[in-house]
Amino acid sequence: MHRSLLAAIAAHGAVTTGAAATLKKRDASNPTVKGTPHVIGNVADPTLNRDSCGSSPFGGKALWVCRDTQPYDSNGIPTLPLWTSSASWTGGGLTMYGGDKSQDSFYPLVPGNCDDNQAGTCSDGTRYVRWANVPPLVTSTDSSGNTVGYTWISNYHISGLANEVADPSVTLYKVSYTAGSDGLPSAEIIDAGFWAENTIPYGNYGGVVQDGTAYLWGQGSNGKVALAKVPVTGVEDISQYQYYVNGAWTNAQPALGDDSATIDNVSAGGQGTYYYSQPWSSYVWIGQASESVSAEFYITTAPNPEGPWIQPIKFYSGVNGNYSLGAYSLQANPALSASSDNSIYLTYTKTDSVGDNVQLYTTPLILVEWE
Repeated sequence: MHRSLLAAIAAHGAVTTGAAATLKKRDASNPTVKGTPHVIGNVADPTLNRDSCGSSPFGGKALWVCRDTQPYDSNGIPTLPLWTSSASWTGGGLTMYGGDKSQDSFYPLVPGNCDDNQAGTCSDGTRYVRWANVPPLVTSTDSSGNTVGYTWISNYHISGLANEVADPSVTLYKVSYTAGSDGLPSAEIIDAGFWAENTIPYGNYGGVVQDGTAYLWGQGSNGKVALAKVPVTGVEDISQYQYYVNGAWTNAQPALGDDSATIDNVSAGGQGTYYYSQPWSSYVWIGQASESVSAEFYITTAPNPEGPWIQPIKFYSGVNGNYSLGAYSLQANPALSASSDNSIYLTYTKTDSVGDNVQLYTTPLILVEWE
């Protein structure tokens, strides 16, 4: 666990779990919260209004990647310009830092998709947004701390909040960090159409790396979740992917809507985070229910990526904002804990209305300990 978070927890009267001292196998079939979750504070950068942030471990720190980002005016009201993704660190303090100077999208816009501005805004008022559902999936970290990860982002073209194509193509980004650098990692487009339109967007819903294999979940507009896997050395090569269909792994990519590729109980239907729990020897998903705009966190677990997954359980409710979309982008943050800790840090986007119905985003950080 990061020293800064330990200090913050101590300052708020919380007690860290002793699970790190032992690796006793725990029952993952009925996750139970120990005591009362501790609300640590707002982890967001106080100089930026940032939507939908999530974290990954990069170079011994936590890399946070967020969606739409804005500065504040002199009255503390979010203002222009707007850029469609941003990134920051935590490690030396509770709040995010760095990456606030360029006002460039962290994930480069796709050439030709209204990329003459960092918001992806077109002349007709529509937008091409770089809205990741999850932070980069780390696939390798060498002994020096050089780190590589990947992100799959659906190429949404939106009017208001409505998608012009329900299941668009997907861009694969590579995120690279050189150890010792004061700057942020670099993000580059590997393939702007890695997954074709109207196919299952594997990786856009989350992923876990275990024993040299990346397990990638994908969710289409129908809400169904499917699973693929690929060696971490072959993420950029679509020919190396295998797909879980009808209870077995196959090289044949299933069609969008193929019920034989759907995995039951693999989530509660909304945005969230997959990770592997060492104390539980189990795969875990934590997130929100489908169509929810409340800070109600659900959990499901499984001994294997393909299942069987338990029925999702609601285990924590946070404070919603007063805006119509009061809370969303619920995330777990295993990057903030030691892998042996029997606890997890949660975040979500809390949205309040300020000024002339302007959305003000905060990112509450909550520590949950497990029995």
